[in-house]
Amino acid sequence: MARARPLRPLRHALESAGLAFLIAVARRLPLEAASDLGEWLGAGAGALLVRRRRIAEENLRSALGLSEAEASRVARRVFRQLGRSFVEFLALPAHSWEELERRVVFDEGLARLEAHAREGKGGVLMTAHYGNWEFLGAFVGHRVGGVAYVFPPQSNRGADERINEARRRLGVELISMEEGMRRALRRLLEGGHVGMLPDQDARKLGIHVPFFGRPASTLTGPARLAIRAGCPIYFALLDRVGPATFRGKTIAWVEPIPGAEEEQELLRITTALNAALEAAIRERPDHWYWIHRRWKTPPPTT
Repeated sequence: MARARPLRPLRHALESAGLAFLIAVARRLPLEAASDLGEWLGAGAGALLVRRRRIAEENLRSALGLSEAEASRVARRVFRQLGRSFVEFLALPAHSWEELERRVVFDEGLARLEAHAREGKGGVLMTAHYGNWEFLGAFVGHRVGGVAYVFPPQSNRGADERINEARRRLGVELISMEEGMRRALRRLLEGGHVGMLPDQDARKLGIHVPFFGRPASTLTGPARLAIRAGCPIYFALLDRVGPATFRGKTIAWVEPIPGAEEEQELLRITTALNAALEAAIRERPDHWYWIHRRWKTPPPTT
């Protein structure tokens, strides 16, 4: 039986109103100033959200072997980075694509994806909760002529709609998890692009593959879509260079093997994607979303 939470509607209303105020402020500031505001808010959140900070520190010690002091320092940087990325994202719709494109330098992997798109071919665009992932999704989608991202709905529908409004203004189409994967597959088969962020605990829906030396329940959605649509998975991230400036990097381009057994392909591709993400996180550990319990779901016992 669900626990009664009589104050939840009030909390959601306050969160939605606070988000609306932050959006209004962020969109009136120069983008660098919005980024700096985000860092300040992120530092405050790190001080207040003690439970989340402890989760991050525990994950950092376990995955990277950091000492308590080192884990604490990186966790603080994680919160500041998250704050910067969030307020930058809220501010982005107030700026032109001409300006935004000057803020990202991408590697040659994006040119390969653009050439693929010019041939009328679709693909799965994959990123992670790393750096400014919202900007990454919008930026790559803009360069290939549009992308539809699969997002789970949030419990606070008012705040969720404000976030989705920012995504739509950046040209990102939304596919809700509630719609299932059928719409995403149809888009790929029509030569479009679908985006996903499958780097959080997948509970019983995922398969367990290695991530920082431990089995982690991982969603197979990107691999399954790529196999059934016969298209590649393009996995990219944004590294922060400075306030609202980034370097884009391609960390994997994976194509399904035609005719291969599907379950074996799901395992091969999902394992490869986790390995690529792990390598990137090791280079910039403050960029990833360590405040999530990534290894919460234990492997099956049989």
